[in-house]
Amino acid sequence: MAEVEDAEIRQAAIEGDIFKHGVLGKVVSHVQVIELQKRGLPHVHILLHFVNDDKLETAEDIDSLISAEIPDQTVNPELFEIVKTCMIHGPCGILNPNSPCMKDEVCTKKFPKEFNPCTVAIFNGYPNYRRLDNGRVVITKGNQVDNRWVVPYNPWLSKKYQAHINVEACMSIKSVKYLYKYVYKGHDCANVVINESVDHDEINTYLDCCFVSAPEALWQIYEYSISDMSHTIIRLQIHIPDNQRVYFKEGEEQVAIDRAAQRDTHLTAWFKLNAENNEARQYSYVEMFLVKIACGKCKVFKDLRTVHGTVFYKFREACYHLGLLQDDIEWRNTLTEAAATRMPKQIRLLFCIILTLCEPDDPLHLWNTFKNYMVEDYIHHSMPVVLAEQAALRQIEFIINQKNDDDDVQVFIDEANRVRPLLNHNQRNVADAILAALSVEPTNENKHSRLFFMDGPAGCFCKKFTSKYLISETQSRHIRTAIAAWTGIAATLLKNGCTMHGLFKLPVPILETSTCNVTPNSIHGRFLRQISLYLLDEASMIPKYALSAIDKLLQDICNNNFPFGSKVILMGGDFRQILPVVKRGRPAEVIESCLKCSEHWQYVQRFSLTVNMRVQIEEEEFSQWLLKLGSRTLPVKPEDPLRGCIEIPEQCFLSDNESIVEKIFGGAEEADYAKRAILTPINVDSLAINEEVLHCLPGDVKAYLSSDSIDTDDLNEINNFPVEFLNSLTPSGMPVHCLKLKVGAVIMLLRNLDLKGGLCNGTRLMVRALHNNYIDGEVLTGVSACNRVFVPRVQLAPSDANLPFTLKRRQFPVRLAYSMTIKKSQSQTVEKIGVYLKKPCFSHGHLYVA
Repeated sequence: MAEVEDAEIRQAAIEGDIFKHGVLGKVVSHVQVIELQKRGLPHVHILLHFVNDDKLETAEDIDSLISAEIPDQTVNPELFEIVKTCMIHGPCGILNPNSPCMKDEVCTKKFPKEFNPCTVAIFNGYPNYRRLDNGRVVITKGNQVDNRWVVPYNPWLSKKYQAHINVEACMSIKSVKYLYKYVYKGHDCANVVINESVDHDEINTYLDCCFVSAPEALWQIYEYSISDMSHTIIRLQIHIPDNQRVYFKEGEEQVAIDRAAQRDTHLTAWFKLNAENNEARQYSYVEMFLVKIACGKCKVFKDLRTVHGTVFYKFREACYHLGLLQDDIEWRNTLTEAAATRMPKQIRLLFCIILTLCEPDDPLHLWNTFKNYMVEDYIHHSMPVVLAEQAALRQIEFIINQKNDDDDVQVFIDEANRVRPLLNHNQRNVADAILAALSVEPTNENKHSRLFFMDGPAGCFCKKFTSKYLISETQSRHIRTAIAAWTGIAATLLKNGCTMHGLFKLPVPILETSTCNVTPNSIHGRFLRQISLYLLDEASMIPKYALSAIDKLLQDICNNNFPFGSKVILMGGDFRQILPVVKRGRPAEVIESCLKCSEHWQYVQRFSLTVNMRVQIEEEEFSQWLLKLGSRTLPVKPEDPLRGCIEIPEQCFLSDNESIVEKIFGGAEEADYAKRAILTPINVDSLAINEEVLHCLPGDVKAYLSSDSIDTDDLNEINNFPVEFLNSLTPSGMPVHCLKLKVGAVIMLLRNLDLKGGLCNGTRLMVRALHNNYIDGEVLTGVSACNRVFVPRVQLAPSDANLPFTLKRRQFPVRLAYSMTIKKSQSQTVEKIGVYLKKPCFSHGHLYVA
């Protein structure tokens, strides 16, 4: 009894430390359950959800709370003894094959773990904790064990309670399932068969027996809590008029119906409350996605079928008009709305976007329905209807295939003659080397001499200027050249540029065994075979596996085993900038993924461009400071807590009473908003700043809700993830569920819509009109500046999201652009920048790019 009471007291004390004192972080919600084991004392499983600032998002965050190593006995002898006594697994395996954790000669808990020089956060489960091979060992049960056998723990909790307290970082929803099975599994059951052999036939009797141990009996007698949740979940009733669910006993059907007619359901009671109480109308019936559209103002069922003043006959129709359901009716409504006021060229582009990104069920029906609007400009020039339709279809094919314009060769000759005298010595060396390689037939002797890299500081225009000259020079000589960049924004900065994913059909994600989706005899394969020179920009972001996939592709379509099919490859980049993205990767893993660790790098001819063609004399000092920052030659702080940090120039700081939003956007004219931005390392801070700026803008807010689902036909899997949970998710690169905009707001595209037209991931637009089915925006930057474009809702399904399912979201592919992540800002040009560092930059090149 004393031990059970002590366990309950310890549980209460731990809860106080965690929930009240926040020793692990500020908790916003939790679930916990007591497991009453038959062979031991009760123990508790607790799942904690922290506020954003305290979430364990990086390896450093995890290491600050959790350890999986034996402490130094000389520095912390008390903790050493606790870990030795309470936090060592087993041992099992070859040290103890009969351990209870062994199954089929393998430890079910996967001990011993591997040595690990640093913590690696893994989205789909628990992290791989740091376990140094530092020689520390303990003797337990006659066996010598090291850090590989340590169960993860929190030093503070272990030292205070001197007990087994396993602390893990939950990095995925998959990890939560382990806890919930304890909440809902019920008591242990046994099937007992009683056989009676008398003068009658044998009778089988099965009894459901519940075995209760002494500790569990005491726990129940004292009425201690078995489980606890910080939030109560109520499933609200959903029904159409007079169709609520009624429960009745057989023979009492009419009595039950009469009783139900006089009794309110949750839904009808909510209607009555809204009709009688003005204050109540601000609250929505949160668990119902259909009712949520009414924003809490519904008084009767008819209000649920009313959208923007129009009463629809069916609830489903109201959902379609609000974009909450998915059907081709949305694309018909989009084209109908655009056709009423827009020109044929704009409608054709909108039609192309719908074809390529929206997955319409019947595209031919859409064409036949709206082709008259798409051929009006051709008909206006007296072209016969049949020829006009053919011309419109050719233009649609042109847009979809992103074909290059056939420019006048004389234009390229004139441009090359104008630019060549402006090249400096280093730039001319690059150009001469490339042109020389193009003039020589590939052989076994020179097959490794056709791969080049231009290194130059970001933003100094030296690489871009050289690339523009080479494009003009090669085109003037009728040499086929393809221009691509790793990011969409960088691709739009060079004429006829495209993304490397688009040019080479690279898969997502890119793995060591990845190949490109192009066959030698396809139209695109023949196009790539005709190219002699490939210019690849932002090469510092190219993963080495992507370069290997491109090499295999070009060898395949050119039918030879020369590197890159004997094509000349010129890459340009700055390794001081952001390197390839490795999800939760350690610095060593990020470096390992970049080009310099590729098997091809040894054959690269490297050129260094050092002259900054943009910097003014008064900016020379700051330019040199940036180069030192990117090269990691600035002095760093030697002492904690700022060990390893650099000192930013004082003139770059805001004073304590200044707001960064007011500093960057305060007093700015509408036209200046697009020339300013606030950069942050993480997306959460960027979203919050955008909301703050939007609130300051004049005008009414228009909200667009997404239609969310998961990509599966398994009904059980669909029911596991309610739509409200899907709405709460915003994976990287995805628009939010509830997109709030105003006319005049600056937004950014999150998908490539028309690269040749400058509409790519990262392009900024100013909202000119907000329609029900499309957004009318004016392009602010790039080759399409001042053009009006129409952005429809598209189908988005990130293939590399860190979720146990594929999220499908139909939403406008935009977000507010007053603030953006530093990664998204790379290759962008703005006049006034604020850098918001609520937390330190966590990746190579972040601060340098900002």
